[in-house]
Amino acid sequence: MLNNLIEIMTKNDSIFAKKEDGTNVNYYIFPEFEIHLNSVPGNTTQGWHTHQSIEEILVITDGQIRVETIADGKKSHKDCQKGDVIRMNNSLHRILNLQNTEATFAVFRFVPQGMDNREIIKNDKKEYSDSEVATILNKE
Repeated sequence: MLNNLIEIMTKNDSIFAKKEDGTNVNYYIFPEFEIHLNSVPGNTTQGWHTHQSIEEILVITDGQIRVETIADGKKSHKDCQKGDVIRMNNSLHRILNLQNTEATFAVFRFVPQGMDNREIIKNDKKEYSDSEVATILNKE
């Protein structure tokens, strides 16, 4: 049984939305970040948009998508596939699924605080041996 230190949200806990373009989204909202899972039908184009305050990171979990951006009066694109990670920054962008098959991706959204936390992120893991875990279990 899990303790209160681990939080699990099931699909039933998410907020589901079916977008006009046919995209299905499950939103998992936490106090400091959001994760949403997108399922984009084949031959679908999502609308142009930007974000004013949030950072958005996409992780392609299946299929292929095209990310189009506009900067300095020019439109450009990058085709992305399963395993690719895309940091949107504050770009004007849209997502297209040009394939005949569904594409899926996870979106991580958060409000950046303007601090470089790379050292904390790289080093914030404490490992335990089996004997240390046994000692912890015997104390409970």
